[in-house]
Amino acid sequence: MKTRFFSLLTVVSLVFVSCTNKTAETAELENPFTYPLEIENYTFSDSSRYANISIKVALPVAKDSVSQVIRDSLVNIIGNSIRSYQGSQMEDTKPLIAKYNGDEKDAKSVFDYYSKEVSKMLNSQAKEDYDEKVKYWEEDTTITEEQRKEYKESVAPWDYSMEVTKTSEDSTFVVFYDSEYSYIGGAHGGVFGFGGITFRFSDGSIVKDFLKDNAVKDMQPLLKKGLKEYFNENADEKIATDQQLMEQLMLPDESKGLIPLPAWTPSPDEKGKGLVFTYQQYEIACYAVGMPSFVLTWEELKPFLREDILEDLK
Repeated sequence: MKTRFFSLLTVVSLVFVSCTNKTAETAELENPFTYPLEIENYTFSDSSRYANISIKVALPVAKDSVSQVIRDSLVNIIGNSIRSYQGSQMEDTKPLIAKYNGDEKDAKSVFDYYSKEVSKMLNSQAKEDYDEKVKYWEEDTTITEEQRKEYKESVAPWDYSMEVTKTSEDSTFVVFYDSEYSYIGGAHGGVFGFGGITFRFSDGSIVKDFLKDNAVKDMQPLLKKGLKEYFNENADEKIATDQQLMEQLMLPDESKGLIPLPAWTPSPDEKGKGLVFTYQQYEIACYAVGMPSFVLTWEELKPFLREDILEDLK
């Protein structure tokens, strides 16, 4: 399921390159998988007058065929998007960061290369933006020197952060969560990323969807229940009716009043109770609403789960 929002953001980030050409479909599972996964962490930070960058990525250690497939899939998902220098998973985007051409099995070297390239590119663009603003103020004869100095000092540096963490794991599924933030001027920044990426422990394959293709219409009562819980959590005036809920939402005309499933694929929650549904900023409501999120239990979702998921859960 593709991220549909924040395509206007020009964002950069960490990228890894796959350490092998194996895929979930072709890997020979010659060794039993290691459960739970062993995790290694990569961090990078850089701050300047023009940009602040923070990258934190948790990756599974490849100790067997399944963990190798999970690792390779995860770094490829992140890498393909980041190399295209986009804040969303858009199709047909030309990579703007050259591919690492060293030893792809040396994850530390791969990480160092892409992190430095990301920092260099973001700082360059942020400085260019700052210089354009300064030039405009220097040429503006309607402001005083004091105002000109104040404007220069008030320009906030760009921000980019990326955090990929393991959020849920049992003997059936493991979930890695990609959350990214970007500020490139303006009133506020934005959150984007892939959200939860769920892998099967049976073969390391990615769960592309948990729900049947035609589930959204019949799931309306559950979606409304979950959204009411989200809105009511810290509200002074509780939402009691469907009409009150719909007044809080900003749905596109083509939805015909149906609340869509989130663009981010739902993923198992940390407690293993069910699936987390998270809508991105602006996806169904205004920015001030935040990112509506709620959990629906496996039992509630049972009529809407795909047959392969029901088999996984047995």
